[in-house]
Amino acid sequence: MPTLLRHLENPHKILIIRLSSIGDIILTTALIRSVRTKYPEAQIDFLVKKQFLDIVVHNPNLSNILVFEKGEKLSALKSRIKHQGYDWIIDIHQNLRSLYIKLGISVPLITGYSKRLFRRTLWVKFGINIYKDTKPVLLRYFEATEKQGISYDNQGTEVFISEEKVQWMKQVLTLAGYTADKKLFVLAPGASFSNKRWSKEGFAKVAEHLTKSHNAWVAMIGGGGDIELCETIMKLAQSEIHSFAGKFSLVESAALLSLCSGFVGNDSGMLHLAQAFKKPVVGIYGPTVIELGYFPIEENSIVIEKPIPCRPCTHNGLNHCPKKHFLCMQSICSEDVISGIDTLMG
Repeated sequence: MPTLLRHLENPHKILIIRLSSIGDIILTTALIRSVRTKYPEAQIDFLVKKQFLDIVVHNPNLSNILVFEKGEKLSALKSRIKHQGYDWIIDIHQNLRSLYIKLGISVPLITGYSKRLFRRTLWVKFGINIYKDTKPVLLRYFEATEKQGISYDNQGTEVFISEEKVQWMKQVLTLAGYTADKKLFVLAPGASFSNKRWSKEGFAKVAEHLTKSHNAWVAMIGGGGDIELCETIMKLAQSEIHSFAGKFSLVESAALLSLCSGFVGNDSGMLHLAQAFKKPVVGIYGPTVIELGYFPIEENSIVIEKPIPCRPCTHNGLNHCPKKHFLCMQSICSEDVISGIDTLMG
């Protein structure tokens, strides 16, 4: 068999590129698993930014992690990859950085997927919707491998963490007052962009409902920028809730989510992280829509949204409302989210 054909049909070394961010990398894990199933003996490596390493570092389907260090020159990274001798590069990032990395590298096969930029721009910028389906990004990633016969196995996403970290989290929760007779619910009231954040008052009402109607012990998570937000929600709530905002690393937040009974949060990486552990998820979505591809996987999830005519105003998020009314989030009341929780939890 000619060498090139052998490399295409039975690749020995595969590189998957997804540099960021939390949710996008988690959605890539279904593809990683399917590639491993197809090529069980292959070396499968993954390129990621250092701050997101925890998402994939324990993934048993990966052979090696290539870390893109902060401050590292792209030319140096490209040189590292070039000397690895990959048979196949699967680009699931599809941006200028990943394009530069691929240019000039002699690899038998380089594939990617469609970001649907024209359709997305037409709808977001001009309000013209020519989407013909609601294909999730998770499934779009498989466009990069469909010619090789690799398709989605319907097993969802996955994130792996050490048992040591899980046991550590159990100790943290015990010290914070959690007892096993309670259901553990996690709220994530933050988001990377302000127009993706639902109201503080709404989250406070949801926390009250969970403690009173679902015998729940409620914990909030978020980054350092969410500390004040979570403290405000704690003051507004008429029941005891606990904030770990700014206290946990990414892998520690993952450990907490692996132990919870349910999750309520905005469109954020934490939502996709909860789904990776197969937890019931109530997602609150404002400026984005399902056609853009980032809604939670349908199974075991409910999305709360309102049909505001100006949606979507962004594909990723904004720190303002272009119409200055913020109706996409303000129209969602606490009863909407509470109803979703009750339906999901049976």
